[in-house]
Formats: sequence, structure tokens, C-alpha cells
Amino acid sequence: MKRMVKLLLAAALAATAQAAVADHWSAPQEPFAIYGNTYYVGTHGVSSVLITSKAGHILIDGGSPDGAAQIAQHIRQLGFKVEDVKYILNSHEHVDHAGGIAELQRLSGATVLTSTAGAAVLRSGQPSKADPQYTSSAAMTPVAKVQALDDGAEVSLGDLRVRARYTPGHTPGGVSWTWQASEGGSTANMVYADSLTAYASAPFQYRDNTTYPQARDDIERSIALVGALPCDILISAHPEFSDLWTRMDKAATVGHAGFIDRTACRAYAAKGTAWLAKTLAQEAAPPQAAQWKESPHLEQLFAQQGVTGTFVLHDASADVYTVHDRARAQTRFIPASTFKIPNSLIGLGTGTVASVDQVLPYGGGKTARPEWAHDMSLRDAIKISNVPVYQGMARRIGLAAMRSNLQTLNYGNMDPGTAVDTFWLKGPLMISAVEQTVFLEKLAQDRLPFSKEAMAAVRDITRQPGAADLHAKTGWGSGPVKEVDLGWWVGWVMKDGKLYSFALNIDIPDGAADKRVSLGKAALQALGLLQP
Repeated sequence: MKRMVKLLLAAALAATAQAAVADHWSAPQEPFAIYGNTYYVGTHGVSSVLITSKAGHILIDGGSPDGAAQIAQHIRQLGFKVEDVKYILNSHEHVDHAGGIAELQRLSGATVLTSTAGAAVLRSGQPSKADPQYTSSAAMTPVAKVQALDDGAEVSLGDLRVRARYTPGHTPGGVSWTWQASEGGSTANMVYADSLTAYASAPFQYRDNTTYPQARDDIERSIALVGALPCDILISAHPEFSDLWTRMDKAATVGHAGFIDRTACRAYAAKGTAWLAKTLAQEAAPPQAAQWKESPHLEQLFAQQGVTGTFVLHDASADVYTVHDRARAQTRFIPASTFKIPNSLIGLGTGTVASVDQVLPYGGGKTARPEWAHDMSLRDAIKISNVPVYQGMARRIGLAAMRSNLQTLNYGNMDPGTAVDTFWLKGPLMISAVEQTVFLEKLAQDRLPFSKEAMAAVRDITRQPGAADLHAKTGWGSGPVKEVDLGWWVGWVMKDGKLYSFALNIDIPDGAADKRVSLGKAALQALGLLQP
């Protein structure tokens, strides 16, 4: 039983991680020889290199969870055995480069080698809080047989000698790898360079942060190190960053010598320097604040209805917020059943549910509302806000995968606590009306780190009946004040080709009428976005 639980958790984590990987990174790529005993076996967007010998092989990077099968296939396609891979080396501890290592280690039995910081992440499967991209990083399947190497350590296998060069900064655990390959009586200095991009997810800043204060110094040192390496042939963690495909076209004409470019490492380092300068300039620039407008129409509407609450509308094209009670719009509350939108997305993204039309069990027993006491699909469950169906799916997703996806979505305070089936109903998960509009806008625009198919399916089941292009979801839960509940109505509407995301939350005292949807629609009508 314990083994089965571990396998199910690993599958959930792999599916979650896969959702965070850009589609083009896993695009197919035929394997090919680079130079001597060195072969490219990665996908089109994420590098993986095989270095072969009679004593066994060394593989650098395992790609994404989706890419692992391609890498294994490529090794076999070249006439080698995956089982002969004795060491797997990792460049850095992100899902696109390490998410497939657990599967490749399982297939080969290899020992996995990386830096001290990288090893901790691979063993646990959880992103490091020091990672500049921590808030958008996905969990991975934990990796077995991981060992940490010191900076400068040499990996020996038969006549192979591969040296670890610590290059942190993009992540705390970054490593570049160097070796020599020979062909036709000539020897080339080979470099597998880790990413040198100062890329961060909010709120991390390279110029000033508390979780990884040496990040800027680290990436500057790493850029300088890679630029100074003996370097005849460069393969970067993402091949297009070092113009590998341009050199491959040249090699098709002149042979493997076409991969040689003794300026490549310096050019790659220069790109890293330029990226860092751009990042620091953006961080130093004053933020371009969105325009806020307090609406007298909304104020009058709330007063007429005798309702306490907020309504906020974001015009995505103009970056203008129209609001009633801005302070409340920026205050976090439990999301209640509005969380069924991200819950649906996470269920699809993790593979917990195959489609929004798959029938899910409600669990049996007595329910708070009689219409909930039926098995049904997400398409039907979201219409009647069937809590038991969504709670059952959340339990199958699991707490670890749920936590990871909340971080990937940057959803509110991203905290599911310890109860996987009640955290959106009772806390500790909380989100503000403004944060709701940001999340929904990204869903409407296909800008969340999930598959386009999953996002389209969730948009489909939130579409409201009627002529208007309106998507919405209600929520009802306990408010911060005793005997006063909290009501939500959130969504987005398209008008004249423009997107407007919105969120309403209101106090609903005991015995008061439910005005969530009627007030929300009246607000959209007052702002000219819905017909009366």
C-alpha cells in the first residue's frame, strides 16, 4: 500500500511539473552526433547530452517529465543502451532540466551527480525557497541515488573525465560541465553550460533580496567563468541560447567540425551579461502603476442595495482598475467556491481527471444540498457548485501537488495548510478581489503555466448562458465577522474585442438576501459591459 501511495504521488507530481514546462521545450528532435563520443539526445528546446565509452555512459540532464521518454528513445535510437548509463549529471534544479531525471534514473540505475544545493532539491522534489523562480517553480518526482559533488570535482568513468564547474545564479545549484572529445585525430574542448539568465519570479529581485542575497554576485561570477573556459564546442542548457541549431546546419555541410566555434562561450557569457543588465534596470525602474478609478456609479449602486463590499473591474488593454472600495478590493478573504476554477485547472493539469466530462464520485452519504448527492462531471458540478465532488478530486490531487500548483499559479497567499479538502472553504488559503482579477485575466488569455487544452476546458465550463461572452463563478463562505457570511462573484467578460476581468465580494448578514450575482451584473451594466 505504501508503495502504491508513493507511486501515485510521484505520478501527480510529474503531471504537475509537466504542466509548468513550456510546450515548445518538449518538441521532438532527432538525436545526432556532435563530436567524437558526444551526442545530442534532448528535445528541441531542452538539451541533454550523452557521452559514451566502453565502460559505460554519462548523461547530462534529464529534461522535463515529458522529455524523459524521448531521451531514452534517442539513446536507443543511436544504438546505445539506457541501462549502460552509469552517471546522470544535472545542470540546474528546475523541472525542465531535472523533471525527467527520476524516470531516467529508474530505467538506468545510474548515480545522479550535481551540486550540493541542487542535490537537496533533487532528493526532496521540492523547489528551494532561495530559487529566484521559487514562486513559479513546480515540484518534481524525488530522485534516488543522488550525490553532491564539490566545485571542480572530476567524474571518472573508463577513459571519460568530466569536470563540474559550479555556475550558480540562475539557480543556487547551477553547474556547468566540461570534458574533451576526439574525432579524426583532433581533440575539442567541450562545454555544457548552465543557464546564465538572471530570470526571476516576483517578488524576487537580483538587486536586493533576503532568500538568496548573493544571487547577483553568483551570476556575475558564473558569467565570467563560462566566458573564460577553454571552449571549442558549446552546448547550452537551452540549445537556441547558444545557436546550436545554426551550427548544426553548418555541420550538415562541413561535418562535425561545423559545431566548433571558439567564440561561442564568450558570446554566451555576453548574452548573460546583457540579460543581467536588463533585469537590474527593470528592477531599479519605478513600477508602472496601473490607473485606479473610484466609480461613483458603483458607489451609488452599493448604497442603493444597502450592501457592504467591493467590486473591482480590470480593463486588460488599458491597465485601468475601476473599483468600489479599493482597500477592501486589496484585502484577502477565503476564496470559497470561486476556487472551483483553479481546482478544475489543477485537476486537469495533474491528470487527476481526464476531462471536464469525466464523471466523478460525490462520495456517498448525506450532503448539505440534495442536488449534490450525485456523481457528476466537472461541467455539471461547477454549475451547482457541488462541494463533495470537488473535495473528492482535491483529495486525489493530494496536498503536495495542490501546494505546488498554488505556487505555480501564484494564487493568493498560496497556502493550502494541512487539510486538502477544506483549505479554500475554511482557510488558510486567502485571495483578494484584485488577485482574483489577475488570475482570471491570465486564464482568459491563455497565460497560465498549464496546457492550452486544460485552460480552454475550464473557460468552457465557466461560460454563462446568454448572448454576452461572460464567464463567472460564485462563492459563499464564512466571513471574518461572526453571523456575517462572505459572498463572491468573479469572472471576466469580453466586449468589443477587449477583456475585462472582475471580482465582487460582499458581506451577507444572516437572513439577508443573496445579491451576489444580481449586484455583480448590475455593476457590469452600470459600466457599460452588459446589456440590461
